[in-house]
Amino acid sequence: MITVPPVNWPALLPYLVIGGGGLVVMLVDAFVRTLRKDHLTALTGLVFLGAAIAMIAVKPEPGPQLGGMLTVQMYTRFFDFLLLGIGLVTTVYGSAVYSQDGDYRPEFYPLVLFAVLGMMVLVAASDLLILFLGIETMSLAVYALVCGRRGELRSSEAALKYLLLGSFASAFLLMGAALLYGCAGGTSYAALAAVGGTGEGGPLFAVGLGLVLVGFAFKVAMVPFHMWTPDVYDGAPAHVTGFMATAVKAAAFGALIRFVTIALPGLAAHWSGLLTVLTVLTMTAGNLLALVQASIKRMLAYSSIAHAGYLLLGVLAILAPAGGDPGRPLRESAVVQAAGSGLLFYLLGYCLMNLAAFGVISQLGRSGGVEADQVDHYRGLSGRQPVAAAVLAVAMFSLAGIPGTVGFLGKFYLFEAAIRAQLVPLAIWGVVNSLLSVYYYLRVVVVMYMSDDQTEPFDGRNWETILLAGCLAALVVLLGVFPAAVHGLTSLAFGTMLG
Repeated sequence: MITVPPVNWPALLPYLVIGGGGLVVMLVDAFVRTLRKDHLTALTGLVFLGAAIAMIAVKPEPGPQLGGMLTVQMYTRFFDFLLLGIGLVTTVYGSAVYSQDGDYRPEFYPLVLFAVLGMMVLVAASDLLILFLGIETMSLAVYALVCGRRGELRSSEAALKYLLLGSFASAFLLMGAALLYGCAGGTSYAALAAVGGTGEGGPLFAVGLGLVLVGFAFKVAMVPFHMWTPDVYDGAPAHVTGFMATAVKAAAFGALIRFVTIALPGLAAHWSGLLTVLTVLTMTAGNLLALVQASIKRMLAYSSIAHAGYLLLGVLAILAPAGGDPGRPLRESAVVQAAGSGLLFYLLGYCLMNLAAFGVISQLGRSGGVEADQVDHYRGLSGRQPVAAAVLAVAMFSLAGIPGTVGFLGKFYLFEAAIRAQLVPLAIWGVVNSLLSVYYYLRVVVVMYMSDDQTEPFDGRNWETILLAGCLAALVVLLGVFPAAVHGLTSLAFGTMLG
């Protein structure tokens, strides 16, 4: 006899609003012929705002949902608000590009909604089956978004590469989940933690965990599973690239943090060595390859790989045994709290500065959808588009970790947590890599402010979008100067997951 678990509908309301809103947007576009092109933008924005209002107005009792397969708590709500904000900003960016180019893409709007729905489910997952469902819902929508320029070979090639490699990653994750189910007798994170803590899983349990981590590694662009990133970021439209660089990475890290904190505490000693090597390779390879890029989108793609390495440093600090004692429980460690709050703060800052950068990149170009995707296209931009140049400069300063920006404080919190977790060599190597990245970030600023104007300039196509990117850049500076309130919020959000 099948027992249906009780459903707490208020807790699931934001997910229902986003999913139902995506269906409504599709139906409106199909059957209502009197709408103007910008009406879908407004309708999509209302769906995002409606989901946010639902989370603020309806406050269910936090805890497991759907028989423990989902967990709704302040941690998941933090990511939900972040993902809704990114989705809303991406909708505005994309609508401005389509309006300027005269290219109506109604499929863009429901795809963004369904991608955000998958991300929200992914972060809230407490079971490998729901984890897989969230990843696939997100991925299928993003595959289609990458192929955003019909008839353009580079965009179609990027979408095909992402689809093929993403399918392999999903297959690894599903096979790992099957092995873990066979060893643990269940797919919940709690069941995995129980078996991992007793050491009764055996070699197949370790192999299953490794395959699941491969799926995570692909989504966060961890070396050596990063090869898709530069080609896909370069081939996708700039506003979609910004969506992938922020929302996809934030959701993947949100799910990874939950997984390692809940399911892997008893296996920290087994995984920390491997993750240490991958962390060093990820941040180093990303920065070294970014140094030689002529395309600003490819440069930011390798930059995102390097930032994944910095974030993995925080994950390692979470996995580090408390006080260096392998027998001491993970949940009692103040280091875990510092690392978790630093990770969430860094993810928030990373999303703000990348959205600001890609907002400028998506809105600079010529008619016909030609993007300013080369660094040389930004020569003399400060004279032609001073606001756009200032916004992009702030984003580059923050990505480089210059003091006075949220990027500096995000790295400070992560490196401090690594030092407290006795990962001093890794923290030093992270600082070295951060200094290395200053060169290629500031090269963009030098080109904009200290180079002659190019013969065929790329001009801003939509000043309202540049203004939105400017507001994000202002937040980058504001959080870099007054971080206390937001850092306290991230600390509280992470603490709710620890219980």
